[in-house]
Amino acid sequence: MNSKTLVKFFSVVILGVALAGRASAHDEIGTPVPLGNSTFSITCTGGSAFMRDIDQLKAEASDSASKFCEAQGKVLKPISMKEKKPRFSFGYFEATLVFMALNPGDPALLPPSAPVAASAGMPEAAPAPRTLSTDELVDELTKLDDLRKKGILTDDEFQAEKKKVLSHSN
Repeated sequence: MNSKTLVKFFSVVILGVALAGRASAHDEIGTPVPLGNSTFSITCTGGSAFMRDIDQLKAEASDSASKFCEAQGKVLKPISMKEKKPRFSFGYFEATLVFMALNPGDPALLPPSAPVAASAGMPEAAPAPRTLSTDELVDELTKLDDLRKKGILTDDEFQAEKKKVLSHSN
């Protein structure tokens, strides 16, 4: 056998072994690790160096965290998703999800911008009306008077709008 044929043969054997390993390798989904305060971490690792689909690993981590929360009667609140993408043959891809397992209705499930009054079932307070400076007051009244003179506002509408403007004066 010449050396070229031997190199081709070993190349085919190595490729076959690699593909067989790829077909039999399964991603490793870790168990949730408690971090305290109802917070957990779960890591999914590619089953081989050929597993390069980080989005699939992220989906597996999210799915596993959802199942964990459902089994406990809790609601999943994702905190962060970290990914590790090493160079080929320097380790396996990993996706780590940090999440909270909260009781349904927990205030921590509300978006950060949601007011506390709304979560307690209380009506929101109307914002305080802005007070107009003297210059702003004169400008507004002048505009209303121009609209009345042009016939766009009736006298009654003018009086009603004027009351609104004057109620915002300081």
